[in-house]
Amino acid sequence: MLRLLLAALLYSATFHYAYVVYVYPVFEYAHYNYIERMLPQILLTYLLAAAPVVAYRSSTAPASFGAVLIFVICYVPAQLMLLFTLDRPFGELTLVQTSLAASMAILLWASPLGGRYRARVQSERHLSATLRFLTVASMVLLVFYYHEHMRLVSFADVYDLRFETNELVKSTLAGYMLSWLSYCFLPFYFARGIIKKSWGDFGLGFLGSLLIYLATGSKAAILMPVVIYSLHRLIGSGKDFLLRLLIVMTVVVFLVIELLPDEGVLMWVKSILLIRVLGTSGWTISTYYDYFSTNGFTFYTHIGPINVLTGAYPYGEYSLGQTIGLYYSGSSDANFNANFWASDGFAAMGVLGIPVVTAFMVGVFYAINRIASGYSPRFVVLWLAGFWLALLNLPLTTALLSGGGGLTLFLLWANRVRLSTRGKPSRFGDFPGGAAAPGATPAKSFVDRPLVDCFQYK
Repeated sequence: MLRLLLAALLYSATFHYAYVVYVYPVFEYAHYNYIERMLPQILLTYLLAAAPVVAYRSSTAPASFGAVLIFVICYVPAQLMLLFTLDRPFGELTLVQTSLAASMAILLWASPLGGRYRARVQSERHLSATLRFLTVASMVLLVFYYHEHMRLVSFADVYDLRFETNELVKSTLAGYMLSWLSYCFLPFYFARGIIKKSWGDFGLGFLGSLLIYLATGSKAAILMPVVIYSLHRLIGSGKDFLLRLLIVMTVVVFLVIELLPDEGVLMWVKSILLIRVLGTSGWTISTYYDYFSTNGFTFYTHIGPINVLTGAYPYGEYSLGQTIGLYYSGSSDANFNANFWASDGFAAMGVLGIPVVTAFMVGVFYAINRIASGYSPRFVVLWLAGFWLALLNLPLTTALLSGGGGLTLFLLWANRVRLSTRGKPSRFGDFPGGAAAPGATPAKSFVDRPLVDCFQYK
């Protein structure tokens, strides 16, 4: 535990250093401010940034890896960003930071819940066939809608391509299919290709990512194979994932600041890591709290079905991200989507929204572990990489729907049901009807389970 606390504190200090020497000076024009704080406020922020690790329970449950990613990629930078950018009285700032710390501690503690050691899922043939059909169909739709605009652009020109294609008219189903291609279908093939060492699967995933980049300029899509492979290497044996990720990120952030230039191709590595990966989540959390606590909360009417029933969404035709974009950049084309804490917490009900969205996140973690039980934890974590990415950048409901989280879980569940109805065991040591097999080993929780790759490939 002491090692985790020290690693979290060191990571916090490293991000603080990166913000002061790079993020703030270079991106002050984009409202990345730096408010001078007293030493007690800085020390309190460091304490709140590191404190949730005391609730962490090392586990191979898939949701546990997701919670760790949220902690390292989003939570710690967000605590520092609130300190730097939220111009509110000390008491109010501390309340906001404490609400996030409590939420993160609950998520880390609850992330192993729901896992049961079921029988290994021995066949993925039907799942693979389903994904192959959906992937090819989505690629065809992508080319059909975007073929007149598809071209290879540099990272500096991706926004021109995005603005050019934003107004393309697509059906609702096509919109979902194209989103699922990026967040659900392609991560499946990257995960399978990496674990199975299959160049065919990996190549199909890369082809899809390249098509998405040519059509929309999505940096996340073209970098997805790098993200998933890096996650695969970091998982290792499954033990000490939080400590390992904290150490790696601390070293990487420091080296990027010290070694990479502020111009040329390597500049993009620097800005993507420090702004797009680490900085944006914290900036949007601070910005959403500041804006919506001043201009009025949504009380969850930003969620489509709730607004259909109530018609009470207070910001007209603009989404949350467009509302922030209009206020800070003067254009609704700048869509600053934000994670569940910002959108479903602060924008919805301020500080009172944090326990609400935390409870829903615990439910999502439970569902992930419950449905994924019996599959290889490594495979599920890698397949869900798109969902983890969406969760760090979108409201929870959007991440579940457009971000592919719900679809991924449905496909895992449907594959298990199909196998169980054909007479294959669906629970560890159980027969299909639920009776315990003679001499069966009692079910174990994910906390006690080794990280074995039980997702068998034929």
